[in-house]
Amino acid sequence: MMRKLRDNIVARHFRASKFALESGESTRLDCHADNEMLFVFSGTGSVTYGDGSLSTTQLGPGDMLLMSPFTAHLIKNDGAELLVVGNAWWEDRQTVDESVKAPTKAPRTRLVLPSFTTPNGRMHVGHLAGPVVAADMFTRAQRTLGLDCYQLCGTLGFQTHVAITAAREGRSYHETSRAYSDDFLANYRLLGVDFDVFATLDELPRFERVAREFLATLEAGDHLIEKTARVPYCEHGHGYLFEAHVRGSCPHCGEGISSECENCALFVPDEELMDPVCNHCNRPAAWRPLKRMFVPLEPHRAVLERYLMSGAYVGKMPDFVARVLQRKLPDIPLGICSSDGLALPLHGQENQNLYSAVELAPRFLTAQDMLASRAELGSDEVELVLFFGSDNAYLRCITFPILLHLYDASRFRIVGFFGNEFYQLDGRKLSTSRGHVIYADDLTRQGIPADWLRLYVCHTRPSVAPTNFSFREAFDWIERRRGLLASVIHHISQSVETRHRGTVPEAGTWERLHRAFYQQLCERQQEGRRLFSVEGFDPRRIAELIDRLLHDLDGFATEALGARYHPGIERAACALGVAGLRLWATLAWPVMPGLCTALLARLGIREPPYLNHALQWVPAGRSFDTRGWAV
Repeated sequence: MMRKLRDNIVARHFRASKFALESGESTRLDCHADNEMLFVFSGTGSVTYGDGSLSTTQLGPGDMLLMSPFTAHLIKNDGAELLVVGNAWWEDRQTVDESVKAPTKAPRTRLVLPSFTTPNGRMHVGHLAGPVVAADMFTRAQRTLGLDCYQLCGTLGFQTHVAITAAREGRSYHETSRAYSDDFLANYRLLGVDFDVFATLDELPRFERVAREFLATLEAGDHLIEKTARVPYCEHGHGYLFEAHVRGSCPHCGEGISSECENCALFVPDEELMDPVCNHCNRPAAWRPLKRMFVPLEPHRAVLERYLMSGAYVGKMPDFVARVLQRKLPDIPLGICSSDGLALPLHGQENQNLYSAVELAPRFLTAQDMLASRAELGSDEVELVLFFGSDNAYLRCITFPILLHLYDASRFRIVGFFGNEFYQLDGRKLSTSRGHVIYADDLTRQGIPADWLRLYVCHTRPSVAPTNFSFREAFDWIERRRGLLASVIHHISQSVETRHRGTVPEAGTWERLHRAFYQQLCERQQEGRRLFSVEGFDPRRIAELIDRLLHDLDGFATEALGARYHPGIERAACALGVAGLRLWATLAWPVMPGLCTALLARLGIREPPYLNHALQWVPAGRSFDTRGWAV
């Protein structure tokens, strides 16, 4: 255990302490806004630190090391003797400000990966409030900042949930996957979700090739082991039971589970499932040994430590990953026994198909290969941003980054892991398999426009805690804001039409109200740039920003666009109102692309929205005609 050797020394400008680490012990990951100096008195060890890369510096007696603000670091005793370290830290506001404001190098390419959807049912509102709208919104936000960003998704792959649905509906796996893939694509088009790649089983030959290359790389890198472990087995004709074919209790938290634990999200090895029951005959399962190939994750925990240090995990994910790292990482099996899937091209494993958790990497690589065939991606490092539900946290935060690292450690770097909690309906999780759903297209048929539905699910997004959907609440919330936007547009367009013959005027004489509103617009714009960045991205706060700006516009239009005693003052108010409306449409475009594209077109702006550093005016002389158009 780390021992504190003396009380902290507290001075006016700095603090200092002295501590010791036993052999093999390490400090917790630390990242702070102070400068810190380390002094090694005795013993040997290492400090691991970085800002997205993983670097290690060896420490010995007499060594000193200075770490600037926000440098994540972890100190470990690598030697046999006690490591005694002194440290001093102090605040330097100028250095902190420079670190925060320092421009980051823009990536050549950024790929957005929402979880591939499981084609075992229709799209429901829980999908929207989870990865779907947030990922689409993030992709569009990156583009408004001038970055090359592509969104990759699909239904490609083999999941036992789909096989069970196929058997229940009397169709083949491929027919079932195609039917629900088409439903998802139709809903995506309806809701303005735009993928650069949507991979389905139509890409099976490419998927098989990529999967073989991926597995060959793991085998060539000596990353696979073979071992025999027990597996639930149905003695009444259903054989080995995996994923959705079996249920039991989680050994970590005791929750009832099938393929994944929705309560603690920890990985459950087949041999550790408690009280397994066959989902086909509802009888207790027996245990049978099965020889399989595995990928040991424990040797590669440094991959996860690097991402933890870089700040890539968002929301509740840092705590989740830190909790996972407190125990030994498991061995992930390559294959399962199933009737559908990709046969493992490994000697002795031909009777097994690729496990869906391992499929994550080949699915992404297949989608990336499809994108590369139609877009110039270059050979530089590609940044990835992941969106997923909390029940998939282990696969996305633990398994996927290690598998991708083993495949190509230099090509891909994940800069954002965005998880979300469950979206609930009447206090219970939305679930296709349980029949507890509201379908997305049903909501639009019941009178909620697609763009406004997107805004509402961003407003109620379950980022760090479950949230509840209510149709009546959603309808009332949306109707109030539709009315407010209609009022704002009416006030501004009426001013343009009646006082300036339908064209936007030049700003005239400014008064105090105008200067205050201009400053408010600039502040909203800068807040938008921060929230649109990967470091600050937060759908709920973006929805709140859009809402606040709409109320700002309403207040200004009501107060400043009435009859004024000076024509120049009225021109300034009108020009500022139109500029504010343009800013609102630009900030809201990632969330409400259809409505905002139409609104910008009414202002004569045909180019894609761009969120500049400075407020963008609508050029004088542009027409602004909203007749025959409604929000």
